[in-house]
This record gives sequence, structure tokens and C-alpha cells, in this order.
Amino acid sequence: MVLMSDLNSAASQAAITSVLGPSVLGPSVLNQGASKSTSLGYLASGHEPEQSYYRGTQQQYARLGMALGHYLDLEQGYTQAGLDRLLNCQAIHLAGGDTFQFLAQVQKRGLMAEFADYLNRGGILIGLSAGAMLMTPSIACAPLCGDENHLGLSDLDGMGLLPYQFLPHGDLSDGGVALSVRAACLLEAASLAEYPLILCGDEDAVVATKAGLRGFGQPLLFDGVSLMSLV
Repeated sequence: MVLMSDLNSAASQAAITSVLGPSVLGPSVLNQGASKSTSLGYLASGHEPEQSYYRGTQQQYARLGMALGHYLDLEQGYTQAGLDRLLNCQAIHLAGGDTFQFLAQVQKRGLMAEFADYLNRGGILIGLSAGAMLMTPSIACAPLCGDENHLGLSDLDGMGLLPYQFLPHGDLSDGGVALSVRAACLLEAASLAEYPLILCGDEDAVVATKAGLRGFGQPLLFDGVSLMSLV
């Protein structure tokens, strides 16, 4: 899994290349007959009438020599066939946007188990901002990056694919001190102890594997007591 704030940053591009570059891409582990042009899919965080964010994301991946070839919208035009095609991609980009809206749509479609199974089968999830937050046990920290629970969601549980929470777009210019204080005020101490919070600035990214976390740029980890660097 890749978790990031900004797809354009050097750290994000390095993180993506580390899991999808020419040396590691190889044939699709999910569909041996898939071509590279259909090996990456895109899950929108909300309806994109003009698919402008999707096209911009396609261009960014193209600069990395990768083709993003399948778009899926959970709000309009959603079909089982579209979901099946997405889940047969080698990697899935979970788009940024409104975290609460994105979670509500994933819950509505009952897709939590689908993505857990996808990951267990060797799939790769690349989460941008809201998309990254969805992969964690909870999106309770979303207000710290400006999101509002305008839908009144009471269930803020995410996919729980890694034992960490994630906060994108953080101002870490003071070493993350101010942001960690805000996090400690918002989140329960027990929650931070069980699922430490990854603090990620726009120039940072993180790769999560079974072996642990690898930081790109200067992301931090906050467990409610201590701030630690991720390297």
C-alpha cells in the first residue's frame, strides 16, 4: 500500500515507483493476461461528471511510464462488471476528495471485505489523501485536514488494512509538534496507542507492507506520547 498527500510530490512518485516500477511491475499477479494499459484502476471518491481528476491522475501516472486504464464511480454508473474489472487490476488508485463522502459510498456498496480480499490476493492499493485514510482503521482524524462530517456519519471505521491512522496535508514545519497536540485533543489516547497516527505533509509519502512502514520525504509517527521519524 502507498499512502500520500500529493501525487505530484517527488516522495509520492518515488513511493509509487518502489512498488510499481519496471523492476517490480512484472506480469499482473491478479490477471496474467492483463496488459499494462489495463493494469491500473481508479476509484473515484465522488461523482466526477467530467472525469477531470481522473484524467489529471492518468497524466501523472503516464509521466511515471504507467497507464491508468479503468475508472469506477461509486455514485453514478456503478455496475458489478465495473467493480470486477477494477478488482482485476494489479493496482488501484483510491482518489482524494471528501473523506466522509468516500467512506459513506464504500459502506453503502459493502466493499470493505472486497478490498481486504483484493489486498490479500496480492493487489496494490495507492491511496491519495482521502483514499489513503480509507485504508486505515478509522477516519476520525479527518477534521484535522479540513474535512467536515456533513453527512453525519456515526460509523467512522475504515477498511482497517494496516494498524495505523493517516493524516494527510499536515504542516510539519515545527517538527509536527502543533499537529500532534491537535491530534491528541481530538483522538482518544487509547486509539492513538493502538493505531498510531502517520503525519504526512504534501511532500511526504509512506509505503506499508507486511514488514512495516517505509517513509519517503519526512513523514512522522505519533502514538499519543512520542513523535517519531519514519525512514
